[in-house]
Amino acid sequence: MEFILKTLKNIISKILVVEIKVFIDTQLWIFALKIPEEKDFNNKQEYENSFKNYEVANNFLKDKLHSDEIHMTYLQLGEIFHALGFRGKKLPLNYVQEYCSQLLSGEYMHWYDINYKTIKKALEISTLSKIHVWDYLCVLPFHKDIEIIFSCDKHFTHDSFKSLGPSVENPIKDWFLL
Repeated sequence: MEFILKTLKNIISKILVVEIKVFIDTQLWIFALKIPEEKDFNNKQEYENSFKNYEVANNFLKDKLHSDEIHMTYLQLGEIFHALGFRGKKLPLNYVQEYCSQLLSGEYMHWYDINYKTIKKALEISTLSKIHVWDYLCVLPFHKDIEIIFSCDKHFTHDSFKSLGPSVENPIKDWFLL
């Protein structure tokens, strides 16, 4: 009986899931995975703002990992690995490596390479927009395959990103120049 109930619950949970094809920018992964500590901030307000961003991003990411198709380049995975293990408050490298390995094998993940044509286009758009090339390299390989770009990077509000097609949404509401 327990097996039947578990199987039924699993089926129902899959029926209720709405899959949306999305891109989640690197900073949201960082906010979601690095728990702020009050001692690392100059004042209580900065800490509270950072903790709010952590909570919102963490809940957002958990939801997306269970409900949507996440599209990512291998370059972005490298950014996430570097940001989590080597920048700011560093997470243990064995944890970061295991987390990234789980992303690589996740059924909800769709992986993209960056080819010559994409690099050339990213360089051209970056030159025109005066926005660093990295964000373009993370999105251009699959911008036609996704519905939403999730980011808190103010660069993503630029017309060059809006013209790619997917809507740009910020789950934490605060915009940062990254």
